[in-house]
Amino acid sequence: MHLHIKLLSFILAVLVNLSWAEVTPTLNSDAIKATFGSYGVEVISQSESTRVANLYSLSGDAKICRTLAVTEFVLPMDPALTEAHRLIRAGGSIGATLRSAGFTINKKLLIKTETAAGHEFVSLTHGSVLVGAPLYTKVYALFAQRGGLQIPYAVIAEAYHPEHFPPAHEEFSEEPSLQQAADRALMALRATIDQGQIKRSPAA
Repeated sequence: MHLHIKLLSFILAVLVNLSWAEVTPTLNSDAIKATFGSYGVEVISQSESTRVANLYSLSGDAKICRTLAVTEFVLPMDPALTEAHRLIRAGGSIGATLRSAGFTINKKLLIKTETAAGHEFVSLTHGSVLVGAPLYTKVYALFAQRGGLQIPYAVIAEAYHPEHFPPAHEEFSEEPSLQQAADRALMALRATIDQGQIKRSPAA
């Protein structure tokens, strides 16, 4: 796993220096809050290299999942991102935390597909999605940019509630090493949705 992540870091660093990443000024968190009136993050599980999170809006006291996200962090972490990464691992929103630290968010789309809603996703949405409903799903590479620095941060797979429309970024890459990371993230996302692997951490 660490070998994969180090290779991923090298590939992302080379490609982003070719200026192919697409700046995304509107974040997914912005879109959720604008559409549903609130936004929060629930960390379901995480390790040194990955995080599974429920990005939700509130309906009364209920947290309605609008995006289920599996993140594979690029390690070793660039020192410029150390503090922001600490806040993210403590439960912060990835895009919003990096933006608050003065970074611009860049994304590169790797996979765009659909995933059938499983029982765990339905549970996270408090029954507002039916089992088997098609969920728009995408995987992308995320970069933090500031003062000429373009730093690879993560590959992220996300499945969206049918009522939620995330910001579009359509610039696409078929680079093989990126696709391998994307496939891993997508597989982990589908396993979480389909196989009942959601287990909330004590800090969630």
